[in-house]
Amino acid sequence: MIKVKKVITGFIDENCYLVYDSDTKYAAIIDPGQEADKIINAIESESLKPEIVINTHAHYDHISSDDEIRSKYKIPLAIHKDEVEMLADPEKNGSLLFGQYAVVKDPEILLEDNQEVKLSFVTFKVFSSPGHSKGSICLLFGSYLFTGDTLFAGSIGRTDLWGGNSEEIIKSLEKLKKLDPSITVYPGHGSMTTIAKSLNNARY
Repeated sequence: MIKVKKVITGFIDENCYLVYDSDTKYAAIIDPGQEADKIINAIESESLKPEIVINTHAHYDHISSDDEIRSKYKIPLAIHKDEVEMLADPEKNGSLLFGQYAVVKDPEILLEDNQEVKLSFVTFKVFSSPGHSKGSICLLFGSYLFTGDTLFAGSIGRTDLWGGNSEEIIKSLEKLKKLDPSITVYPGHGSMTTIAKSLNNARY
């Protein structure tokens, strides 16, 4: 059975998600932001066995603990190919704007639209959703959709940062509208919702 544990990190309350199988304890770590110790403590408290780190996009509040997590658990990092240049660039990943300095090593896995990635406990699907950034993605684990900063409960991601594009994010939202409206949405900030509630109430 797939379970989701949310770990809220950093001073802008970013949502890191631990997606795992309740029996085997194998897990995927989505968007490990700041406070690596807090994330590691949550992993250890559930006795999880991480096998991959995935970034929905490369803004600093979603990537700051990438290297520490992947080093501790000897696991790869996966991200969309169009986000790679942001990982090692504090200006592009936004960390300099907030007095931070986030630099992440190159990923081992490059993701693409409609790609299916098989883990030991689940196969997830990648949906390209540019707009908040060039290579933003949403991740579908069964009936759970992790939207990063593309879609929130009642709003959408900003498009005024490096690589953002307001026209592209509208196209991305139209793509998400084609999914099952009952799918549970786990956004990069704020509370969980559903496709139907998010897109019906979102302001854009």
